[in-house]
Amino acid sequence: MTRLEAVESLITDAQTIADVGCDHGLIAKYCALSGRFQTVIASDISEKCLNKARSALGGNERVRFAVCDGIGYDCDEAVIAGMGGYTVCDILTAADKNDRLPEILVLLPHRDADAVRRRLTELGYRIDKDFIVKERGKFYSAIRAKKGDAKPLSELQYLFGTEVDKYEPLLTEYLTGLQKIYEVAPKHNEEKLKLIRAALNAQGADRANNNKE
Repeated sequence: MTRLEAVESLITDAQTIADVGCDHGLIAKYCALSGRFQTVIASDISEKCLNKARSALGGNERVRFAVCDGIGYDCDEAVIAGMGGYTVCDILTAADKNDRLPEILVLLPHRDADAVRRRLTELGYRIDKDFIVKERGKFYSAIRAKKGDAKPLSELQYLFGTEVDKYEPLLTEYLTGLQKIYEVAPKHNEEKLKLIRAALNAQGADRANNNKE
């Protein structure tokens, strides 16, 4: 599964969906062609950035274009993909201050997914989907969150995903690779290694339990 496919799999039906920081508008194009949404908003930080999406989507009656930094409009669902985790957090914080947070968020940060999970919980979102995607040798977290019924997560869940205690080959592969990196300097990374090993143990325990069934 590619990153784009992962995002598409997490998108749910809504009246208005936004592709935040849309770049070439691939997600907005998917949403517009699906016919599942009344309005699709393609937004980016500058007119120059947005012109790439206009080239691909211009003329589609379902699509609206917006030049803004973050979520500067009302929408029911927002997709934010291709940015660092702390940038995603800043966008969500600003949207919260302006009362523009949507009911549903689909997020695929390039890094620092743990910071995103923490911010989602602080903002009152419940993460209902959270899995690892591997593309071109790199690992990414694909997350869907919905407003309401937010519950604090364990430290392992914040760091490695809400499904850390359920065996998933890609997650185990990611954790194993991370462990090898930090084992180069084990004393310096003692606390990080402790958490990674705990997550690997959770993966192994669940796999063993599934094999028994």
